[in-house]
Amino acid sequence: MKTEILSQERNVIAVKAEYEAGEINKAVGQTIRELSSKVSLKGFRKGHVPRKTLELYFGRNKIYSETAERIVREAMEGIVSEYELDLVATPKLNISDLEEGSPFSAEFTFEVRPEVTLPDLAAVQATKTIYGTDDAQVDEAMNQILESNARFEPIDDDRPATLDDIVETRYTTYSLGKDGGADVIESEKKNIMMLKNVRKDIALAIEGKRPAEEFSFEITLEDDYPDRRLAGVTVRYDMEILQFMKREIPEATDENVKELSKGKYNTAAELKAELRKQMEEAAEERSELSLRESAVKALAASAEVDIPDTMIGRQYDAMRRDQDARLRQDLGLTIDEYITKNSLNVTDYEARLREHAAEIVRNTLVLDALAEREQISFTSDDLNAEIMRMAASARVNPQQLADALAKDKDEFAALATRVRTRNTMSFLAGKVSVIEAPEAKEDKSPEARETFPPAEEEIPSAETDLK
Repeated sequence: MKTEILSQERNVIAVKAEYEAGEINKAVGQTIRELSSKVSLKGFRKGHVPRKTLELYFGRNKIYSETAERIVREAMEGIVSEYELDLVATPKLNISDLEEGSPFSAEFTFEVRPEVTLPDLAAVQATKTIYGTDDAQVDEAMNQILESNARFEPIDDDRPATLDDIVETRYTTYSLGKDGGADVIESEKKNIMMLKNVRKDIALAIEGKRPAEEFSFEITLEDDYPDRRLAGVTVRYDMEILQFMKREIPEATDENVKELSKGKYNTAAELKAELRKQMEEAAEERSELSLRESAVKALAASAEVDIPDTMIGRQYDAMRRDQDARLRQDLGLTIDEYITKNSLNVTDYEARLREHAAEIVRNTLVLDALAEREQISFTSDDLNAEIMRMAASARVNPQQLADALAKDKDEFAALATRVRTRNTMSFLAGKVSVIEAPEAKEDKSPEARETFPPAEEEIPSAETDLK
């Protein structure tokens, strides 16, 4: 086999591999020997089936196609090794017809990782946002714990319900058909309702009713109701108010803290001290993350790299598929349905998503180049730590997760890439010039909110066909 570079433009290289007729004859002979050793035919021992018999059994085209598949695969591997190509996508292939006694050629179009020129890291300036913890935040965290342990206690009251009330109800719900039939959805269900937090049509139907009063009402659910089985369906409630309730939040007394924590903390002061410690650790982790993210952004802005549109396009498509899957799971909506329902501008959505995709690709290329230059890798301890983090986040057994990853090469490769990238970000953060800045007040204005579901990306990771 001889190879020849046909063209090279930006990060796309076209290479031609040519085989002489004698090489093809040998390759076809190897295929025949391999088939002979595998096939079981009565009257012949494995490995001793005559060629003509094999041609009758498999067909000559089958023999030629298997030969072509093997030598093309070997040619591609040889070219990648010979020219030291770092592929980012599956190569495109154009081959001639393979026939014994004739030369054969295959043209490969390789998309390789673009060249990246990195700056002097000491000249890169990054910002570390300093997040703090104050008494008000600790008190708020304490109040959240107490509120999460609030109890509903009955009130002995005989009066009409108002929209400010909390009521305990018992009800049966039916889906009403156009033919007048009714199918039970839920039967004799008890529920405590804060009327100001339930659907308005349900709250208005309960308003004015008294305890022990039985009543019925109907509501028609929206066509885009999250539970598609009930979308557009008319539902009837047969309901009774059992009693009024009040929500009692426990006070931050030592006795209550000891009871709620099951003896882990003896006093409210102990719990507050632990909350402060955890919040300070979380604030420091958040500060370090801000430094790493700022360092990556600054490095990417300073580096020289020509990003091909094909890589951005694949990343865009992958992110769109991911967002579509999340919306289907969480809201039962496709992206297009979500955009329509929220009156979003499709052009703006696509432009912002593509801009985000380009940023991820650029960051990934730059971090990969830095990891290669500095020979940054990872240890088994790093992998185990990442598995523990993933297991804790997903609330699964770490060993079961490790076993599952060991059986899935693609998932394990993705895990290793994340760990290496995180190590690279940490290395970068330790080399750049750092400016500390106080935490900025959060902008809660409508203009500051996302207008489309953002891609969940803590660590840059571009989508490629090859791992």
